[in-house]
Amino acid sequence: MSEIPLHPGLQKLAAAHRRRLRLLGLLFFMGMAGALIFMMTIALSDRDMVNLLIFAAAGLVMLPSMALAGGLLWHLERRQTRRLNAANQILRENAPTSVRLAPTGLASRLGTLVAVQPETHAKPSSAEPVFALLDPAYRWGRAPRRDLAVQLYCSKLEPNHELVALRDNGGALLGKLVALESYRRQTLWMTAVALSLIALGMAVLAVLAMGHHQEGQRLEQAQQAAAASESWPHARGTVLDASVVTLRIPRGKTSVTGYRARVEFEYSVAGSAHRGDLLSFCQPSSLERSVAEARLARYPGGAPVEVRYDPANPGRGVLEPGHAGECEPLLETAWRDLLLLIGLIGLLALVGLAAVWEFRKQWRVFRTWAEPH
Repeated sequence: MSEIPLHPGLQKLAAAHRRRLRLLGLLFFMGMAGALIFMMTIALSDRDMVNLLIFAAAGLVMLPSMALAGGLLWHLERRQTRRLNAANQILRENAPTSVRLAPTGLASRLGTLVAVQPETHAKPSSAEPVFALLDPAYRWGRAPRRDLAVQLYCSKLEPNHELVALRDNGGALLGKLVALESYRRQTLWMTAVALSLIALGMAVLAVLAMGHHQEGQRLEQAQQAAAASESWPHARGTVLDASVVTLRIPRGKTSVTGYRARVEFEYSVAGSAHRGDLLSFCQPSSLERSVAEARLARYPGGAPVEVRYDPANPGRGVLEPGHAGECEPLLETAWRDLLLLIGLIGLLALVGLAAVWEFRKQWRVFRTWAEPH
């Protein structure tokens, strides 16, 4: 910390910055604590070993994450301290120039763009008009409709020089002098990157939505087949193998272990041999292994079974016809996820359109200010 005290206007900025950092740190640690409590609740309520391991791993990951967040907040504090000390030095080493900051109507994450119009006969050495990009954290809110008279402290009225502007009320504004064309290129590049990320996100969501749509169609066909299978012809068959299949069942943002019965059998239709492993259409998974094992008890290896087969496709056989109602929950989940993905795609499309609209508005402003005044 510099031994030279900060200007009163800079002291206000330092106090506001510290308040923002404290609020940011509080929100981060509250978010981490909430996520930890949520994961602990899920792990203990399901009593699943995998979820317990995930909870333990997340706890280990959160410790360095909290240390990293603390280090980041410290870095931001040190960075702003150096910035304020540099601004304090600019105030001490340069004479003030009376200027008017004319709003351009352009504001972004980079800051608020204003035109610098000297009130004296001092002119910038560059042929082009000079603009200032005020820090986004310290802009006075929305761009004012009227010019703002300030005392500008800067080594030169040329692009790429840091500035400090003191208002009549003692408030300080930090920023940097920029050329309009340079700012336009930077804005164009940022808009292109944002639109590329939006397009990539929409493409990923579209692929996921296509998968859910195909799954929904498959389940609808399975439901129709389940209803029709009750009237299919039957054939004699033999159980070849019966086992319990382990799989993961989605549960919100996590998943749990599920179990499903699988029976492999063979049968013949009109002298042609066929094999299948379809116990029933849309067979639900169970959270308890004993439920799947109880279902397999009816199909010991080598036991004779009655197989219902599709007359239009004899190679499609099922041991337990009907059960069309078992497809309803799966169908609801598939279509609900599809609607959610479509909604997210629409939201990203609206964000992209808003970005394009904003850039077009900025482009018109660029053209207006690029014309000689």
